[in-house]
Amino acid sequence: MNLSDIEVDSVTKRFEDTVAVDNVSMKVAKGELFGLLGPNGAGKSTLTKMLSGMINPTSGTIKVGGYNIKDDPMKVKESLGVVPQDIVLYDYMNARENLAFFGRLYGLSGGKLRNRIEGLLKFTQLDEKAVKRHISTYSGGMKRRVNIAAALLHEPQVMLLDEPTAGLDPKNKLALWEIIQTLHKEGKTIVLTTHMMDEAEELCNIVAIMDRGKIIALGSPRQLVKKVKMENTITVVPDKIPPKLIDAVQKISGVKSSYRAYDENEKIEALKIITERAEDILPDVVSAIAAAGTKILSVQLSRVTLEDVFILLTGRSLREEEKQL
Repeated sequence: MNLSDIEVDSVTKRFEDTVAVDNVSMKVAKGELFGLLGPNGAGKSTLTKMLSGMINPTSGTIKVGGYNIKDDPMKVKESLGVVPQDIVLYDYMNARENLAFFGRLYGLSGGKLRNRIEGLLKFTQLDEKAVKRHISTYSGGMKRRVNIAAALLHEPQVMLLDEPTAGLDPKNKLALWEIIQTLHKEGKTIVLTTHMMDEAEELCNIVAIMDRGKIIALGSPRQLVKKVKMENTITVVPDKIPPKLIDAVQKISGVKSSYRAYDENEKIEALKIITERAEDILPDVVSAIAAAGTKILSVQLSRVTLEDVFILLTGRSLREEEKQL
């Protein structure tokens, strides 16, 4: 294969009057864990569907493993393992039966297929009792693991994972992260679409931030943080966040941006303040909060995250985008 397992050149996808992907170009190097990051509706899934050959681009070219997806679709499919956002399994079958069915679709049979299935069931850490149960009894995390196993049956070099941890609880999400990291260590080229900033930061070597069909930033998570030239975040948890408080904080010299952030795990709302000199402006922030009649419950200084980068580049919170969809 080429040094680049995926090459996307000036690709656009239109659906009637809607431009879902707008003149996107990118390369994914062999063995890279590449993240497509952005809110729902940014164009990530549409781009992934074009990479897998499910839909054709309106214009532009796509190569996977050196093969043009338009000219050599079967060669591309041989090198690809696709894990769609929606679970693609038969509920009335168990895990082993599902994998046998999909293996035959890939042209596998006999001892080779049996060995492949057993190896993948071990890899996904499903115990024998679970393997024998119908898929309809599985949790979301277990179904995702079987879905990934099905995509690996024909030993593809390139994996496309479309929001694989969406809707999973923290325990199942971490278990799936371990599987993805293992695939990466084995040398697989992985394209991971996600709207979760922590997932992209934890897993990906390179991240493309998509917004409204375009790639607006591309680089390693650390490079993207450096690009916005802001290094620090002040996270304040007050007893309330009135609009006048955000306005007052935004007027403080040295504040680049401020926004509300809800922590799903802690079930608390915080005020995040992005700056390059957190310690210098912290007294002014405390004074502004006191003047707004608000009590501070906790304060934390940390480095800027990809969530902050998205806000600085677009002027919008990723969570605000999700609420609008």
